[in-house]
Amino acid sequence: MICFRGIEQLKGMTKRAIGSVAGEFRGARLGDERLVKRAAVIVRRLEDAPAVGFPQALKTGDATEAFYRFLRNRRVRYGALVDSHAAETVSRISPGSTVRVVHDTTEVSFSGEPRSGLGRLRSGESVQGFLAHASLALSADRFPRPLGVVGMYCWARSKRPRSGRRIAGSELAKHADRESQRWPEQIKRVENLVAGRASVIHLMDREADAYPLLESLVQDRLRFVVRMARDRKVLSPTGDGQFDDEDLRNLSEELNEMPVIFEREVPLSRRSDSKIPGTRKVHPERTSRMARLSVRSGRIALRRPRYFQDELAPSITVNVVFVREVDVPKDEEPVMWVLATSEPVNSPAEVEAVLDHYRARWNIEEFFKALKTGCSLEDRQLESFETLTNALALFVPIAWRMLLMRALSRETPDAPAEQVLTATQMQVLRHEQPQKMPSSGATIRHALHAVAGMGGHLKSNGPPGWLTLARGMQMLTTLAQAWESAWAAMEGRRKLPRGSDQ
Repeated sequence: MICFRGIEQLKGMTKRAIGSVAGEFRGARLGDERLVKRAAVIVRRLEDAPAVGFPQALKTGDATEAFYRFLRNRRVRYGALVDSHAAETVSRISPGSTVRVVHDTTEVSFSGEPRSGLGRLRSGESVQGFLAHASLALSADRFPRPLGVVGMYCWARSKRPRSGRRIAGSELAKHADRESQRWPEQIKRVENLVAGRASVIHLMDREADAYPLLESLVQDRLRFVVRMARDRKVLSPTGDGQFDDEDLRNLSEELNEMPVIFEREVPLSRRSDSKIPGTRKVHPERTSRMARLSVRSGRIALRRPRYFQDELAPSITVNVVFVREVDVPKDEEPVMWVLATSEPVNSPAEVEAVLDHYRARWNIEEFFKALKTGCSLEDRQLESFETLTNALALFVPIAWRMLLMRALSRETPDAPAEQVLTATQMQVLRHEQPQKMPSSGATIRHALHAVAGMGGHLKSNGPPGWLTLARGMQMLTTLAQAWESAWAAMEGRRKLPRGSDQ
């Protein structure tokens, strides 16, 4: 991958943090130091060409066979690999700072013949795969900088869904789905990992809107921003800062009576129709437009749902930020966010801070795209859950590195290109992409678009995607190696004594 230089200008990031990602596995507990060294060798090859097939990336038959043996080795576990990267990620967090951690789950699907250990993904569809619940650490700056993954849990569903049978609330509470526990368990692991180094703000989307999770966040006095999905019952305010335990109303009623803090116009990007029915319902297709948003804030007391037992608090008090689009165009779904948070929301500046935290969660969506598209994770022809998740763990720091490259291009687009490219890579790009890579004064923005151009990206298609960036990086790496080999050969000929056989 790209070799970063000029590190002192990158706000405290160390050379080790943004050099080759092979060092991310130096602390992996695999029970054999030879396996740790093998992981580093493999990743150095994969990071140069993350989107191509394993044989092509690893270059030789022996290296490919050694790679497959590594994935099948019983001592190699995806958790140990990810934990090593997580430790490196924590080392990149500035002591005494605030760090955002985004939690989310993605489906990793595979086609073709059944593979050992994989399970169902979407109800009613014959899709096999597994789920990965990841926690991505970001700086709390205006332009969030990806620091790495601080936790990942993978699992496959072995049981078929209950066919159309509605589950009563009491039964749901009694037989809590193991999947729902991934949220509090991962949060606890992250808190333990980062303990004493930084203050963590946990960011979660609609799937995390569960009373037990919110209650645990409040009881443990953790910082969080969670997007709410349900119109819950809330206690009515009494006017003196307290709440009436007997008087209940709907959350939506309470939100509409909160004062408007400010209104703002924001551009909305185009969103394509999803193939997944559930996603299509929550995130419908839309055209790009300028939206006018009304922002309200206040404090509410959520009542415990009746079907939960007495071990949960009868109510919890949280701050909320309510964002709703006004003057919505005909046939368009309005933008609407309800954010439950631990953060103060008394002033416009405090509300803006909460919105900035939540907007930062889009980075985990880009991280998943980097894994699936930039690293072609779902195209891998491996035979089992164990080998696929081991491969995923190897790609995790590579995907993080790709995300960091793009973040730097947005945060410091006018910084010198020498900070992200070697001298040879710059020479190749000036030769292959002269219209995008100037001969002098090249910036990080130039570097990104030149690499994307090598991958076939056209400016008229909008910002470059992960696949074109990965293809461009692969081609640039190959040409740079050939360029250096050619120069080495020329230098060797110059040093040959007169009369020798050339």
